[in-house]
Amino acid sequence: MKNILLLLTLSLVALPIWSQEVFTVVYATSDDGFVNVRSQPSMKGKVLTKLYAFHHGLGSGVLRGRSGNWSKVSVGKITGWAYNKYLGTQNWYSGKGTTRLVAAKDNTPLYGEDYSDSGERPLFTTVGKGTIIADEYQEEGDYYVLITAHDYLFIPKKSVTVEHIQ
Repeated sequence: MKNILLLLTLSLVALPIWSQEVFTVVYATSDDGFVNVRSQPSMKGKVLTKLYAFHHGLGSGVLRGRSGNWSKVSVGKITGWAYNKYLGTQNWYSGKGTTRLVAAKDNTPLYGEDYSDSGERPLFTTVGKGTIIADEYQEEGDYYVLITAHDYLFIPKKSVTVEHIQ
């Protein structure tokens, strides 16, 4: 009985970390360079859009959840299901850092690179309050920066909290 109570207590203490969503970018790993995003987690689901392979070292969708062999993903403003066999993931949270960035509010923005030289960074995606964004990042002015092979993602410092990990 004591072991069961100890296990239950430890589970409740760890639950807030386990239940937090981690920001994860997704991309296609299929030979043809894309995976269909469907209306339901089934090959019979209507194709809503396509999720493409890496572009400049960055995936083109965001993981929103998992169910069996399928992942719920967002590509732009479309959310649907992609088959895990053809899906790769990329994130900036290893669990080994001494600090981590956590979204401070719902719809916390993550911006991409500005290739137009307009000075405006395009919106890549948003994440919900409490989402762990990264423990591998750099600082640049008013932003925290997530680095890929070629592109960068920018998170406004005012939109996140920095948690110190013990």
